[in-house]
Amino acid sequence: MKYLDPKGMNKIFFRTCLTISLLFFVLSHVEAQRRKETVIRDTIWIMDGKEYTYNPLKKNIPATSPEKDKKIGKTSTTNYRSLVDSLRLLDYLSINLDSLAGDILSKDTIFSTDWCTECVFEESDQKEFPDSIFFELLKNSEDFYYNQWGTFFWGYGPRWGRMHRGLDLGLTTGDTIRSTFNGIVRYAEFNNGGFGNCVVVRHFNGIETLYAHMSEILVKPGQLVFTSDVLGLGGSTGRSDGPHLHFETRFKGQSFDPLKIFNKDNFTIHSNLLVLRKKDLIDPEIPRRYHVVKKGETLSQIARKYRTSVTNIQRLNGIKNVNKISVGKRLIVG
Repeated sequence: MKYLDPKGMNKIFFRTCLTISLLFFVLSHVEAQRRKETVIRDTIWIMDGKEYTYNPLKKNIPATSPEKDKKIGKTSTTNYRSLVDSLRLLDYLSINLDSLAGDILSKDTIFSTDWCTECVFEESDQKEFPDSIFFELLKNSEDFYYNQWGTFFWGYGPRWGRMHRGLDLGLTTGDTIRSTFNGIVRYAEFNNGGFGNCVVVRHFNGIETLYAHMSEILVKPGQLVFTSDVLGLGGSTGRSDGPHLHFETRFKGQSFDPLKIFNKDNFTIHSNLLVLRKKDLIDPEIPRRYHVVKKGETLSQIARKYRTSVTNIQRLNGIKNVNKISVGKRLIVG
């Protein structure tokens, strides 16, 4: 009977260990790639009007990298964003901006998709938002403008039983309100929902900004505006307790905290790049607030106390006759 010598057994043992190690390495690499692809599929990057399943800013992207079929729309080969940015640096007064804006609205689907000049907000389904969204806020020589006059009244989040969807910035009636980025005015009129004189601008980076309570609007829908161009004058129109700018940032109709972009202390932006998580675009759950009616109280008094409207209290409680509310009745006020 032939026996293996100790050296031969050591060789077999070594080769077996090496084979198992290589197999473990290959399986680990395959699993890592699978997890990486899963993360990428849960994230989209938006640049120049297209949605990508990979980061388009990274170098050495394979030519065969898959681009998502679903885009913000069919994007023209013309790079309007860079064109508008170059005009801002030149003497654009000699250019027919109305004609250029019309061309952009008809060909660039960042603007032609869900474009409504009579709607303050786009319709959006929060369930359709991916886990995270990437924005290139500033590109090339683009700049930004942060409206501020020294007073920060209120931030983004639940307030008085409902969502406050922007920043309240104190001003003096007549102060100039300027566009935050390059873009096109989508909405510019008096809003009966509480915003008063209101302007909404859609920007080339994919977000919209809203400016409310103006005393006067100085732009019109379809107008191309550049960073820091005047949109209107500050005021206190609509549902307002005094002169201030109500400022919002939105994506596909859904608001998010403007301080994700801006630093309110030094009036700068945190970065040229913005990543919004799905949770940033979903409203938090706000607990209901109640009021027990006391003798002699009216709906108007109750509405003022909770900084809401009589109409809203009627809607929440199914009240038809404002003069008939029972003492001791528990009302939903927010």
